[in-house]
Amino acid sequence: MLVATVHLGQITGSIEARETLLQQHLTLDASLFVINEVVPTRESFICRQVVAWTLKFARDEISKALQSGRLSYNEQLLEERLALYKTALATPAFSGASLGKLGRLQPGQVAINSARRSKNGLHSKAAGCLSIYQGLHRLAPFALRRIISVALIGRLGGQRLLELAGGLAFAEALSVTSGRPLAWNSSIASDGVIAKVGPIEVGWHKPLDFNSVDSQLMISAKDTRTNLCISFISCIDGSGASAENQVIRVATEFLLDSCRNESKKGPRFEETPLEDCALVMRRLYKYVPEASSPDRLVITRFDEMARGRFLELARRAYRRTNRI
Repeated sequence: MLVATVHLGQITGSIEARETLLQQHLTLDASLFVINEVVPTRESFICRQVVAWTLKFARDEISKALQSGRLSYNEQLLEERLALYKTALATPAFSGASLGKLGRLQPGQVAINSARRSKNGLHSKAAGCLSIYQGLHRLAPFALRRIISVALIGRLGGQRLLELAGGLAFAEALSVTSGRPLAWNSSIASDGVIAKVGPIEVGWHKPLDFNSVDSQLMISAKDTRTNLCISFISCIDGSGASAENQVIRVATEFLLDSCRNESKKGPRFEETPLEDCALVMRRLYKYVPEASSPDRLVITRFDEMARGRFLELARRAYRRTNRI
């Protein structure tokens, strides 16, 4: 906000010529000048305060990550970001926003909303980041959805998303059949476990690689008490009607090999191991899925897997955990 003020001596702003001549005439003082100065309003101070707190939280979280030694990001990149945030916080615009009683108080929702409405892009982006950070600390659903969307789903290609959906659908079916709650695994990006239902972990059978966008990875359900896999799910994107039978055959052989490899670790799979497996196709062209039965491989389309198609498989898997 521009405010016209009268100055004697040193001039620190732009001269308001008309008002200067008027004041010099009225006061008979040729050394008097009227200048325009930018005076921060309460709204602009609040916006800068939101940015300053966002930078402080980012600085503190990076510092804790570097001190812990458990890094999931490049250490050099984190150190560069930390130096950048410290430099920004040392500038007069943001260091002043942290002073005084108002500056020491963490911005509330009113301040965040005010900064979000600002025409300054930096203020609105900082408000969004601060809102998500505070929401994560109280496990607010909107913040969790945003982080999952940006940090996980945004990094997954089409094949990984299909596998993620298949794992979640099977974990939900396990929760329904066992009566145990489904717990989303917040460390999915590091350990590949999608969700946990009681002693069963559902996730990628091999370590998750975000860069392997196109290669197929198996989803498995593992009994953490015995460290044995009790079910396998193969998710296939498909390549058209002409190759559908071939794709299903190859995927079935892949599932069979996984079952046989797992049987070497402990109690063997059933005589027909594929009854503990499922095949999820993004789309089926000619093949018509059969009704679920206790002794048959589950083959389903993507849009049907959450409509009870995994319930029979989940029942068999849960029974196996009680027998092992």
